[in-house]
Amino acid sequence: MNEINIRQAKLEDVAVIHNLLGELEKTLGATSRVTRKPEDLRHFGFSETPCFEALIAWSGSVPVGLVLFFREFSSWKGSPGVYVQDLYVSPEMRGSGLGSKLMKALYEHTRSWDVRYCKLTVHEGNESAIAFYERLGFQMVENEHVLILDGL
Repeated sequence: MNEINIRQAKLEDVAVIHNLLGELEKTLGATSRVTRKPEDLRHFGFSETPCFEALIAWSGSVPVGLVLFFREFSSWKGSPGVYVQDLYVSPEMRGSGLGSKLMKALYEHTRSWDVRYCKLTVHEGNESAIAFYERLGFQMVENEHVLILDGL
């Protein structure tokens, strides 16, 4: 097996990000809800004021993992944090520790942001993901539900 290299995504990685997210969506059975196009990733991730960043894990020249994230702020904590929108590890790399390596790389990458916490959501019923995040120290937030309003 090749050595794993994790690096920040660049503009030329848009197709890779799009494909890895597509693999994640297939895994979750969520492809019918996806409207994202590569142009959206290009525009919103690599403009003058990007809405997200990503780290990609490579085994040689093959992309095998991704973490997509952005800054956030907690008014309750009074501190900045990082929100993990997506974490994906290819099937052949699951169980290898790559998910933990991607999260560690995320923490290192965001250290200069002075983040004090990391937040994410997990798809209901994704027990393996829940167990993974709990092993990393994440806890379920009681009395909170995710709400969304589309079409603004």
